[in-house]
Amino acid sequence: MKKQSTTIISIILIIIIVIFAVANTASVAVNLLFTKFQMPLILLILVCLLIGALIIYLLSFSTHLKQDKELKELRASKVDPKQLQKLQGQVKGLLKENARLKETNAQLKKVADKPASGSQQK
Repeated sequence: MKKQSTTIISIILIIIIVIFAVANTASVAVNLLFTKFQMPLILLILVCLLIGALIIYLLSFSTHLKQDKELKELRASKVDPKQLQKLQGQVKGLLKENARLKETNAQLKKVADKPASGSQQK
């Protein structure tokens, strides 16, 4: 679905750019730091569009390379079974400690509530 919507949006943008370019066929002077030349505005628009597309492609390509490298590194790293068992044991111990602390907390709340309710009766 995402690919279809991207394709539709791309087609709409291309149509808009083509209409804009066809409407601007006059010749313009282009001044590049050390040189000047005349060219049709439609050609200038299309060249700028291609340069922009190339820059976007190169930027996305470098991001893709970084992600590919990270994926390879993650696939290459293996977890030691002994270390995994040790960590699982630590998790079980922490879960037991958490349950014990919750129980202690509940008991302390009960004790704290008893004197408060007794002082209200006086």
